[in-house]
Amino acid sequence: MAEFQAYLEPLIARRRRDPGLDLISLLVAPSAEALDLDELVGACVTLLFAGHETTANLIGNGLLALLERPSALERLRHAPDLWGPAVEELLRFDSPVQRNRRRTARDTELAGRRLRAGDRVLAFVGSANRDETIFDRPDELDLARGPSKHLAFGYGIHYCIGAALSRLEAPLALAATLDRFPGIRLATGAPPMWKPNITFRGLDQLLVRL
Repeated sequence: MAEFQAYLEPLIARRRRDPGLDLISLLVAPSAEALDLDELVGACVTLLFAGHETTANLIGNGLLALLERPSALERLRHAPDLWGPAVEELLRFDSPVQRNRRRTARDTELAGRRLRAGDRVLAFVGSANRDETIFDRPDELDLARGPSKHLAFGYGIHYCIGAALSRLEAPLALAATLDRFPGIRLATGAPPMWKPNITFRGLDQLLVRL
């Protein structure tokens, strides 16, 4: 994060002096609600991690889940109308974001544990999305599961602002991959390699045969 901030600050300064057609130039444009440097850095960090890395992880995780289940993959090839509910199920099944940090707003009790206002808590989204009291057969990938109460995009005021874009990008990318490489399959003897991150779940390497 420190390295990323050190990269962003001079870039923001250059865009203030010489704006272009990029997003940072739009963010630094003079307005009545101009952002200060900390806010600009925070916006750039949020856009990168929330708007890019999570969608990339959804595409990678989703492709792996489908390649591990050839029958589900074939079903999608012949029923493109399933892509909408399929992406929702892929989000639930292997969430790109596995946990979120929050602070309690007031004193409360949760599962017999007393929490004071301001306590930090970790909400494990990946676990909630496999809750057997909410989802039937939660550890199975069911592309036709239907409307899902998954928490992959958060909830309430914390709901992901990029959810609609992610729902658009993921089916386009996955469908294009399957169309372009009809014989795609997992490479034998090469298990997936995951990034060492407990919050963002994504692949570091996925070897396939085309």
